[in-house]
Amino acid sequence: MTNKYRHIFFDWDNTLWDFSANSEKALSVLFSMYRFERFFKDFETFHKIYSEYNALLWEDYAAGKIKREFLETERFEHPFRVVGARDEEAVEALKTKYLELLGRQTVLRPGAKEILEYLKGKGCKLYIISNGFSAVQHIKIGNSGLQHYFDRIYLSEDIKEHKPKRAFFDYMLKSSNARKRESLVVGDNFTADITGSVNAGIDCAYYAPDYNGEPLTPMPNYIIKNLLELKELI
Repeated sequence: MTNKYRHIFFDWDNTLWDFSANSEKALSVLFSMYRFERFFKDFETFHKIYSEYNALLWEDYAAGKIKREFLETERFEHPFRVVGARDEEAVEALKTKYLELLGRQTVLRPGAKEILEYLKGKGCKLYIISNGFSAVQHIKIGNSGLQHYFDRIYLSEDIKEHKPKRAFFDYMLKSSNARKRESLVVGDNFTADITGSVNAGIDCAYYAPDYNGEPLTPMPNYIIKNLLELKELI
């Protein structure tokens, strides 16, 4: 191996595993199953309200501002409030069925399997780092067909710290016996993955397929639009 990076830490959702596509598919099934057209104009209306608010809730969760229990309920109650509807039974069913259905989905980001195969062939140690709920993440990873590529899986619920906190990154480095100068974080979430790794003094590649050249603060070491661009770095 000629490159300095020997330890590659990948975010999971929307970096390797296509969370957006998989979540939309699971929600679409549930929308039809529970006949939510009673409350919403169409699925697209429901999905837009849900996904935008869910993203904000996950930011608060990563920052330690809210608990998991609040997130799991609030993200499903919110769309109904927006349209002036109330269906406690449906919300409770969504909390249970959504995660179950989500874990069965297997859409990957373009190039995910190929880049992991390439990096493994180069002798890299590969890891997953995620703020996702532990039980669900293990199911998603297990069903993805990618699990065998990884040496360790670091989940915030297990570590008791969330990205972007320094403690999360310190823990993953220490437990993997990885030196900072030999490590690279790859992720799509600018705050959790990029700001977190920069503050921890670890090189990072910002996976941003839609990046349009706007200035970023902090500036990642690399910006990639396709996972296969990592071949040029490692």
